[in-house]
Amino acid sequence: MRRNFAWFGSHRSPATSLPATAPGERVYAIGDVHGRLDLLHELMVLIERDSRSRDECATRLVFLGDLIDRGPCARQVLKVARSAQMESDQVIVLLGNHEDLLLESAYGNAAAQRAWLQIGGEATLRSFGVDPDELANEAADKFADRLFEVIGDRVIAWLDTLPLCFESGDYYFCHAGVRPKVSLEKQQRKDLLWIRKKFLESDLHHGAVIVHGHSEVEQVAFHHNRINVDSAAHRTGVLTAVGLEATAQWSIEARIENCSPNQG
Repeated sequence: MRRNFAWFGSHRSPATSLPATAPGERVYAIGDVHGRLDLLHELMVLIERDSRSRDECATRLVFLGDLIDRGPCARQVLKVARSAQMESDQVIVLLGNHEDLLLESAYGNAAAQRAWLQIGGEATLRSFGVDPDELANEAADKFADRLFEVIGDRVIAWLDTLPLCFESGDYYFCHAGVRPKVSLEKQQRKDLLWIRKKFLESDLHHGAVIVHGHSEVEQVAFHHNRINVDSAAHRTGVLTAVGLEATAQWSIEARIENCSPNQG
């Protein structure tokens, strides 16, 4: 299966100076949405309001992956993100490990199908009107055919084109993180989508400040070598974003205590 990398910008400052975005660029990076359409709508309103309150600037919106699973409205979240990307080249949607498992499931990988159902895929199926029990014991090819039927060829093809990373100045955006001591240009897909402990425990500079999700934190966590934007929206009712412009860094938080399985 093809996996695309996206590279934007090449300017990086020395590790001893403050990190900065590409000149003249503001970036908002949204953490793991996990089917929380209500929070995504609220956060996008807050981001737009925040952007209007600042000086006019070329602005990019980056989704850090894991749009789907666990929360109730994966289908609708995919629609919002896909529409936003199709309407503007300033919107970047990165692949997350949950989307990757969905893709592997759609292409007939039986192990991926089992794993996907165990880590939240059941909620995504329900959002598409499918009872997960109908697929739990299906043969891999029939499971895959059903996914193409309910999710649609176009959406699956779109997911299969999503990049693994994006870069602005001294910032490198990916879903999970990077492997320490490996150059950014040589990072492996598995690490960009799945890495945790070795990355999270590393105090090394990675060649850029890594902006990521995947590993849950209570609020946006700023470190000298990385920024974690995954606030576990599916269970906390909090979806976060980080704003970056020149050397400025700030966070934005959407908070809704309860959600309805019938959102949107």
